[in-house]
Amino acid sequence: MQKTLWLSLLLLAACSAPQGIRTTGDLRLQSVQPDVVAGCPVRAGDWMTLKGNRFGSQADWDQGRSYALFPPEPGLRAEAPEITQAANPATLMFRVPKGAVSGTLRLHVEGVGDAEIPVTVQGTAPQMAIPECEIPAPPPSR
Repeated sequence: MQKTLWLSLLLLAACSAPQGIRTTGDLRLQSVQPDVVAGCPVRAGDWMTLKGNRFGSQADWDQGRSYALFPPEPGLRAEAPEITQAANPATLMFRVPKGAVSGTLRLHVEGVGDAEIPVTVQGTAPQMAIPECEIPAPPPSR
């Protein structure tokens, strides 16, 4: 009975984590909006939202110690990264930079960990009308 319970809990944990995202350290991501893991495309200037356990301090993002790099390598930094919610879940918002291409978005959160997120970047094509592909609204001004 206990073995079945543990297997069920492990299966639930594996299925609830976003597939295709790799993390290291203590960083855990719960969701990405738009759902780039499911194939939703983004364009330069689109906002993205990450929800997870923690994203460090706003000072680390402002000073470049924490960063989000878009391909091509060595990477373009995401624009205007801002922690809009500190916990439960922590929320980070940023814009896709001009010149970004499809590939792996590399996220580094100083003192927490790293993540690799697959992204599909489109040129100027209109966004698809799929609920998972909605672009988040920009964060309120500081």
